[in-house]
Amino acid sequence: MRLHVLGLFAFSSIASAQLTFNVTKAHETGNWDKYVCLTNKKFIERVPDCLKKCQSDAAKKDGCAEDDFACHCVNTQAFSDLVEPCAFPPELGGHGTCTTDELGPVRGIITDLCNFFNASLYSAYEDCPQPLSKDLTHSIIECEETVITY
Repeated sequence: MRLHVLGLFAFSSIASAQLTFNVTKAHETGNWDKYVCLTNKKFIERVPDCLKKCQSDAAKKDGCAEDDFACHCVNTQAFSDLVEPCAFPPELGGHGTCTTDELGPVRGIITDLCNFFNASLYSAYEDCPQPLSKDLTHSIIECEETVITY
């Protein structure tokens, strides 16, 4: 089975054409403070060292503004296509050094992050200084089925 980074971390490869989120979970206490004005620099503090450069590079190359996690989370396939070969070891089809033990815990982090941004979209970026990719994000969403749970 080929693992997908955002798939491993959040959804699965089949979710690339589906925006899925749980409103109740997205609005859990502490999420707003954790994700408001989130930047890539702040986010990579939460991932293993072996993934930091891969995450940083993918955030600059997937078509979204670097610090726009609302966009990165809906642009799952493009992001995964950049991160996977960088982070995964050769036995998982990549050229990276991350182990499944290192990548496993990141799944919960990404699931929480993308659930929050898929549910709140750009409300967490109101009055934030970073550039955003709202047009790209909305064009991706227009092509996807949306599944909302509570």
